[in-house]
Amino acid sequence: MVLGEFDGFHLGHRQLVDEAARLAVRMRLPLIGVVLDDPRATHVITSVEERCWALLACGAAHAIAVTFASPDHPAAGVHAVDEIVERLDPQVIVTACLPGSPAIARYPALRDECIRRGLEVVEVPRWPDPDGGLITGARIRDALGAGDMVRVNDWLGRTFTLTGTVVHGSGLGRTIGFPTANLDLPANLLVPMHGVYAAIVDLPNGARHRAAVNIGVRPTVEEHGELLVEAHLLDFDGDLYEMRIQVGFRRWLRDERRFDSIDALVTQLGADVQQIRLLLRH
Repeated sequence: MVLGEFDGFHLGHRQLVDEAARLAVRMRLPLIGVVLDDPRATHVITSVEERCWALLACGAAHAIAVTFASPDHPAAGVHAVDEIVERLDPQVIVTACLPGSPAIARYPALRDECIRRGLEVVEVPRWPDPDGGLITGARIRDALGAGDMVRVNDWLGRTFTLTGTVVHGSGLGRTIGFPTANLDLPANLLVPMHGVYAAIVDLPNGARHRAAVNIGVRPTVEEHGELLVEAHLLDFDGDLYEMRIQVGFRRWLRDERRFDSIDALVTQLGADVQQIRLLLRH
């Protein structure tokens, strides 16, 4: 069994699952992936469902989520291990090494409880980035908060994505020549820093479109707007409402800012689109 939160499913997680898969082959055992799910967690990078799919894509025979509602409570480790043993009866548990001292471990009681029960625990070293630091979910969150999509995508080993259902907005974008698809996202999901991004949008029918994505509160048209994620698909004319689309973020272009007029906003949006055409021309 390979065990972890797997939030973001970055290159370090890939390394962990690869090591567990090699061990499973040597032992002639199926590999089960277990996602520790804290339902109270905020600013998550990927949903639990996406983490389970990632484990399956990396070779796990099965993937399940185990609720771990109070990571810092000693009894939480006992309850989680109870569920793991009862449901899976693992012969070996593979997990990542502690991130430094036990004092900063996300689940301080979990390893101790596994060892106390006589379960074999194999710890895999964490994966370093080219700068020598460890790739962690915390560093990825910091990079997302800074809009550093190049570093985020390097650490993930893939393009960072947000997936959501397109819902109705104010309709302003269509009236000024830049219609947008507004994403309905879970409240606990982390979105990158406010601003305009070059992105690729994948539609349910397999089509892909370059897109200008704005994350922010639209200060030019609203005084106290709510946070929105809006994607303007290039070279697309159609109805996306109620469709579930995936937005892959490639580059941060500029800050969101308030313009003096709608005309000034439209001029800037035109420049953003031209820049995105050049950045994502291939």
